[in-house]
Amino acid sequence: MKDPAAMKILYVHGFGSHFDPNHEKIKLLETLGEVVGVDVDYCKGFHHVFETVRKAATEEHVDLIVGTSMGGYMAAHVGSETGLPFVALNPAVQPSITLQKWTGCFTDYVGNDHYLSENVADAYPDIATTGCGLVIVESADEVIPARTTMEMLEDVFHVEMFPGGSHRFTHMKQALPMIQAHMARAAGYGL
Repeated sequence: MKDPAAMKILYVHGFGSHFDPNHEKIKLLETLGEVVGVDVDYCKGFHHVFETVRKAATEEHVDLIVGTSMGGYMAAHVGSETGLPFVALNPAVQPSITLQKWTGCFTDYVGNDHYLSENVADAYPDIATTGCGLVIVESADEVIPARTTMEMLEDVFHVEMFPGGSHRFTHMKQALPMIQAHMARAAGYGL
């Protein structure tokens, strides 16, 4: 495995959020290597977001993609397409369903107004089920039931569950050894 100081991680935020380099999750990930982020607008649709994240992963020459919620979902899709290992934290697994409650006008977590059309939400495919992925869920995720995620993904990815938590993923510190082990496995397979 690469020297951790040389590892580069792309972090992909969730729906209605943005990349915040000072967020606790990012600071904890920085103990594993350099973290870069990308801001995406999920209201622009799957293909636009996918290309934005894929381009960032390629241009930044990252070794790992990590994302939370819709970011975890997108990490899986881009990781599957590019061959990069990924970590999906409380990932959206069927966004065409879970995004429906956000269709229409809404205000994001930082106070910006957005519009998500039903057609854009409907066009998001289910989460990718190929690639070198680690999925970590929290049992108290109030948006996407952890059991649903486990049932969908435990046959194709390494899946771990922490008790408690929330959809925003609160166990990053405890997840760091799992992420390190995942990177070691990926390096062992020559990825």
